[in-house]
Amino acid sequence: MFDPLYDVAVVVPIFNVERYLQECLDSLARQTMFERCQVVLVDNGSSDGSPAIAAEFAARYQNVWAFVHPEGKAGGARNAGMELVSARYITFCDSDDVLPEDALETMWRTAVKERVPLTIGRMETFPEETNWPWLRYFGKQVQVHPGIENIPEMIHGGSACHKLFDVEFIRANNIRFREGVHFEDAFFSVPAMLLADRIAMVPSTVYRYRKRAAEDSTMDKLWERTENYWDHLLLEEYLMTLRPRLSGHRQEVLNRFLVRSYQGFALRAPQALPEEELFRLFQRARAVYTLVPPDAVLASTHDTRHRVPFLAMYMNWYELFARPGQTISGVYGRGGDLYLDVAVPSALLPLTKISSTSVHVERIQADAESGGIIVAGRFVLNGLPMSEAMRNPLQLWVEKSGQMVPARQVWRSDLLATRDDLAWGGFEAVVPAHALKDGEFPLKLVFCTSGRDVSRPCMITTAMLRSARPMKIADRYVLPLAKGKDNAVLVVREAQGRNGDKAWEEFLVGLDQEQKKRKAPFWRARAIRRATLRFFRRKEIWLIGERKDTAQDNSLHLFTYLRKHERRRKAYYIIEKGSADRAKLKRLGNVVAHSSWKHKLLMLHASLLINAYDIDSYMLPDGWDRTKYLKHLNWRVGARRVFLQHGVTDEDGSKALHRNRTGVDLVFATSDREAQYFSEHMHYGDQAKALGFPRFDALQPDRGRRRVLLMPTWRKYLTIPSYLQQDGADQDAVDEIFRESTYREFMVQLLRHPKLMEALEYYDYVLDFLPHYEMRNMVDGVVPDHPRVQRLDQTKVSVQTALRQCDLFITDWSSVHFDMAYLGTPLVYARFDPDEYWAKHARKGYFEAAYDGFGPVCGNVEEVVTEVIRYLGNGCKREPEYDYRARAFFAFEDRGNCARATAAIAELAATDV
Repeated sequence: MFDPLYDVAVVVPIFNVERYLQECLDSLARQTMFERCQVVLVDNGSSDGSPAIAAEFAARYQNVWAFVHPEGKAGGARNAGMELVSARYITFCDSDDVLPEDALETMWRTAVKERVPLTIGRMETFPEETNWPWLRYFGKQVQVHPGIENIPEMIHGGSACHKLFDVEFIRANNIRFREGVHFEDAFFSVPAMLLADRIAMVPSTVYRYRKRAAEDSTMDKLWERTENYWDHLLLEEYLMTLRPRLSGHRQEVLNRFLVRSYQGFALRAPQALPEEELFRLFQRARAVYTLVPPDAVLASTHDTRHRVPFLAMYMNWYELFARPGQTISGVYGRGGDLYLDVAVPSALLPLTKISSTSVHVERIQADAESGGIIVAGRFVLNGLPMSEAMRNPLQLWVEKSGQMVPARQVWRSDLLATRDDLAWGGFEAVVPAHALKDGEFPLKLVFCTSGRDVSRPCMITTAMLRSARPMKIADRYVLPLAKGKDNAVLVVREAQGRNGDKAWEEFLVGLDQEQKKRKAPFWRARAIRRATLRFFRRKEIWLIGERKDTAQDNSLHLFTYLRKHERRRKAYYIIEKGSADRAKLKRLGNVVAHSSWKHKLLMLHASLLINAYDIDSYMLPDGWDRTKYLKHLNWRVGARRVFLQHGVTDEDGSKALHRNRTGVDLVFATSDREAQYFSEHMHYGDQAKALGFPRFDALQPDRGRRRVLLMPTWRKYLTIPSYLQQDGADQDAVDEIFRESTYREFMVQLLRHPKLMEALEYYDYVLDFLPHYEMRNMVDGVVPDHPRVQRLDQTKVSVQTALRQCDLFITDWSSVHFDMAYLGTPLVYARFDPDEYWAKHARKGYFEAAYDGFGPVCGNVEEVVTEVIRYLGNGCKREPEYDYRARAFFAFEDRGNCARATAAIAELAATDV
């Protein structure tokens, strides 16, 4: 029997959500039918203030019950709450979410009017919006469907919180939450959707789900938690028991759910589980998925890569499931398509078809030794693991030229950093320039197979466009361009005869006129360039900058040197007009306001773009679309790109810094080890040079001011980088992440540590906190109000000044520790989050602080405080061992860094191609 006092019951499981719980409960109290609601609050064993908040709320209202049920995780709490329910209809609310005021009444009235066992309302997420595929089923009015087969994508909306269930229907079908597992919602909601004979869809929003980015969120570690692989498989096994009760159409919906919801787990299981567990999972999964038709797998998986695990299950091929990279090593061509080269029954052949093939050119440059054209890039054959080189030969086809040249597979550190099974996805070929006649030649990569050879067009990349410029190779002019739908092409003209150069220039002018005729992007800029070219002939323009608003790093010091010692060079510094750093440049002259007309004009005639940071992010004038600039203007100007770096590279930065990503022509290093790492690991060859950093010329120690400098680096997962677009929702989300982060907690504890404060007072030191540029807006509230601790303002104190004046340096992973080693200043490594740092922010490189570093390595606050106090006690003197390591690391320890930099850049500018 149902209690006539209540129409709807709401069960709220609670666990350590004191920060959000009151907001959730207030949204329940504001419900238009709150007095006719039965609210059951079930605490699942919270250790914070959540139980007290729930108890206080229950004490205020007679229709609210609050009790503790610590067993069975959220599923156990929900089941326990359901036992108390006496209303006819029931829904659920997570304790950090909120309900719109009319949510319950809207769903209840619809359920009663339409006499449906299941009512579903629209759910939205905040602060970030999620566009679920099943949202398309919500129209402008209430819709009633005879079953889930009419709205099949809705099966993937597994939450129980935006649904109203008829309790009689739930009890009759023995639908309950699974206890002690993740995905407990799906154990309840998916069976209900499969079994309901009438489903009402309410168009209005009935639930607001807080999309928490906090580290303790269950879904954040979906693939990392090994128990998830078993919990979700348990769900699939349970759902299969319902199969006999379902119609044919509903079985199809079930099949799609089984495949789509588990494909990610099946794919990642070999990396997540030990061998013995993996084999058990394979056997259990086979028992489920061999009952699912192959066409359901084909229709419900993302791509071939996700189909391979199911293919292995059908064929009972454990090695294919566990080690696909060692089992599949090639492709087979058939009818213009590529297939995984494995023997399968004809019924399973569609699962082996490569769902997509992508080929991208990242670098086209002259090969001085052979007089050829180097074409380098990457390719992906979806479903073919590239953790090892494939057995199929490759060829580069220069279409319309009659040229087909061998291409070799290349191992790439940046591809490995993206995903392990992409590592061998690089290719490189050399096209003989002399064999090409005048023309425009699209590029294609050919996959040679034992069946038919298959070719795919080569597409452009940002990196290719960055380094694209007219080249003179032997007796040919060569220009890499983007044509059509971003296809990579080679434009070639013969350069023989007295008028060869003139004819080439006329050809380029013709391209400008064609651009103007089509009113293509940057046609005006190209016209202005042509009109002003006579004013810039034989003038080598060096454009130098950092971030738009800074002049503090290698770029500043190189520019200062050029203006003092190489004034004949046409060097200009680009910086925002209102920047605080602009004043330090004023006396040098040739300072240009960022985005001014002069900046734009100089960009049209620059010979060199020189920056310590990303050139396209910070040196392009405002309003210049990066992609359009690279496609339509950059190659026409043909400026060389120089990366000065803003810190020594000791980690694996290949994902961003690989030569085939940056398009950089010259990169600076401080040591032979660093240069070698760029040269070999990131494929720069002789474009990486150990020259030293220009800023090192000014690294003169000014110690004795009794300053300790704490300078941690940033975390890309805790902030939105300055080079990316932001919106309020994104910022709210990262603010929440930062507040709950290990990073913030460490800084707060260190800067308030009583022993450290006592030592600073006793030895008469001040601790300066200098946050990273990307974190400067995140750390409010970290620095305590204490006379011995202060936060440095970078608009008043430059980084270099802070480094020179400190007596002791503390950092986590900042590359500035190399500057301190160069200065001879003692330092302490505060490496409090190594697992998190390497998993989420960076990859290990060639440098290991424990063996190569210049100071003690600490793993927690107490160890850091101990080492800092020790240094304060000995007058901040660096040990001989660290002196030796510093001398051994750097290629130069002199004041000739700027001079070497200038000579190397000038040499680059003088090269013909």
